[in-house]
Amino acid sequence: MKKIFVFALIAIMGTACSHIDEDERLIYVKPADVARAVLIEDFTGQRCINCPAATDVIHQLQEAYGDDKIIAVAIHSGPFAHRSTLTSPFISDLGTEQGDDYFNHWNIEGQPGVKINRGAPIYDPSQYASAVSKEMQKNAPVAIENIYGQSNGAGQMTFNIVLGMATADIIGKLQVWIVEDGINSEGGNRLYTQFFPNNVTDVNYVHNHVFRASITNDPYGDDVKLKLGQQLPAISYQAKLAEGWKKENLSLVVFIWNEAEGVLQVARRAFKDFDEPTPL
Repeated sequence: MKKIFVFALIAIMGTACSHIDEDERLIYVKPADVARAVLIEDFTGQRCINCPAATDVIHQLQEAYGDDKIIAVAIHSGPFAHRSTLTSPFISDLGTEQGDDYFNHWNIEGQPGVKINRGAPIYDPSQYASAVSKEMQKNAPVAIENIYGQSNGAGQMTFNIVLGMATADIIGKLQVWIVEDGINSEGGNRLYTQFFPNNVTDVNYVHNHVFRASITNDPYGDDVKLKLGQQLPAISYQAKLAEGWKKENLSLVVFIWNEAEGVLQVARRAFKDFDEPTPL
C-alpha cells in the first residue's frame, strides 16, 4: 500500500545541483498516534437486580469522556437474561445464543460483570473508572477511520469498514456487532421489564446498546494483519436485519483485538448516519 512521503524542495541559486541519492530525497513519516477508545462489554440481564446501577456507572463514564470514547455493549446473557416461554410468550427475550456463548467463553462468574477492552472480568462497578482510565492512556496502533453501509432491500445491508494506516505491526481479529438502543415496552405487545432490588420492577425501563448479533464470519472476529505503514482496502460484510429491530435505533460497533493486548481500537456508528459516510 501507499506510504506517506515528504519531498524536500531544493532551490537552485545560480549553481548546479549536486547529486542527491533517491533514498535521501524521500523521508518516511510515521502515521500519527491515535488515542485508544474503550470497549465495555456489559454482561447483564433483565432479571439482574443490581445491573441497572452498574449500567448507570457506565453512563456516567460516557458522559465524562464521551460516548465515542467509551463504547458500551449490553450483552444480555447468563442466568439473569429473560427467556420467552409458552407460559409467558410476551415477555421480551433480549438474550441471544451468541451472548450466552460469550458469557461462558469469558468465564463470567457473576452479574453485573464487565470486560473492559477484553481485560479480566470486573464485578465491582467502583473499579470501572480506574480500568477505563488505564486503557485511555494507551495509543491505538490503528484507527477505524470510517464505518458506513447501504440497504440492499428486504432488510439486507452491506457494511463497509475502513481502517487507517497502521503505526505498528498488527496481528489480530476484526469483530463487528449490531447493537440497538431505545428498547422498551412502549407501543408494543412485548414487555421489556427490568428487575431492581427489593422486588421492584419497571416495565417501561429503556434498554440501550443491546447486543443483537455478530456479523463477522467468526463470532470472535476475522483474522486481520497489517504491517507498519500499511492500509487495507475497505472491508465489507453483509447481514440481514431481524424482524422487530428498529433500524433507526441500530448501530454498528467495530473493534480490533488480540489475546495479548485486548482491544486495540473500537468505534461505533449509527445506521442513521450512514447516508453521509464521513470519517469518524
